[in-house]
This record gives sequence, structure tokens and C-alpha cells, in this order.
Amino acid sequence: MELQARLERLEALHRTAQRVYATLDLRESLQVLIAEGVRLLAAQSGSICLINPTIGFLEIEATCGLPVNARELRLRMGEGIAGQVARSGRSLRIDEVSRDRRYVALRDGVASELAVPLRVDDEVRGVVNVDSDRPGAFSAGQQALLEDLATLAAPAIRNTWLYESARQRAKLLESLLKVGQLINSTLSVDDALTVITREARVLMR
Repeated sequence: MELQARLERLEALHRTAQRVYATLDLRESLQVLIAEGVRLLAAQSGSICLINPTIGFLEIEATCGLPVNARELRLRMGEGIAGQVARSGRSLRIDEVSRDRRYVALRDGVASELAVPLRVDDEVRGVVNVDSDRPGAFSAGQQALLEDLATLAAPAIRNTWLYESARQRAKLLESLLKVGQLINSTLSVDDALTVITREARVLMR
């Protein structure tokens, strides 16, 4: 029985990995991951938060079974269950969220929650979270499965970041080349400065 459960778990992880790695779109990868996490753990909702490196807040990047406005939520490190997991780097399994003062509600009816850290290159970069309407819904085995799913996300996030970084560098080089060509083709300082300003605005959005 235990061997069968392990085989089914490995098959589920393999199927999920194939879908996660099939795209370079980070949000699409994370959406696949959280949808599978909710399905495999028989949860009712879930989310994946990533730490914004600029402001240090947790921001929701993918959801399943949550209201649309849930993506607007930002958590400080240590705030809420997810913020606590992000700060400590340790998973949390909460059997009764109503008894935990750290809990931040994103929808009505949630009774229990499971949150695990999402690591990239041994650094916590986010949190994978699932919720259930039943108290004590998640077991240690399910926690291990969600931790394995979170591990699957790390290469997808890393590859997406590398791809985006390379794309931005290529765009920068293209703009610099364009500016250089335009400056060399004009004798007017005003025209040259206008070109530089316009390209700078495009690059910096």
C-alpha cells in the first residue's frame, strides 16, 4: 500500500514537472503548479507568493480557487502564515486557522492551511500555500508532497529569470546600437539629445 502511494506520488510529480517546464512564462508555470497542488492535496484553494526583491514584500503570482482581488494582497516578511514561512524557511501546517492569530483570510470558509517555502539556489524566494474548508485536512505526507512540488518550481523560476535577463540585455544592446547610429547620422545636438531621451524612456518604461 505504501509502495503504491509512493509510485502514485512520483507519477504525479513527473506529470506536473513536464507541464511546469513546458513554458518560459513564469506565471503560467506557477499557475500549473498551484492548480496541481490544490488538486493532489484535495484542497479548496491555494496560492504562490514570490518575494519582491525591490520592496521585500510577498506578492501573489498565481492562485487557484481564490477571489480575483486576492492578487492585490501584499504581505511583509513575517506577516500571516505565508510571511512567517518566508521568514523562517520552515513549513507550517495549521489545523485550525481560527485559532492562529497570524492567519490572514483571503476567502471565507477556510479551516486549515498548509504553507511551504519555495527555494531557488538555497534561498527562500517565495511560499506555496493551500487551504481546506476542513479542520486538520493536511497530513505530514501531504506536506512532503507540497514541498516536493515547491522544489519543482525552482528550476522554472530560475530559467525564467535567466531568460528575462538575457532578453532585457539584448533589448538594451539593440537600443544602444540604434542611438549610436542616429547620433552619428545627425549634426544637431538637440536631435541627438531627443533620441537619447526617447530611447531612455522606452528602456525605463
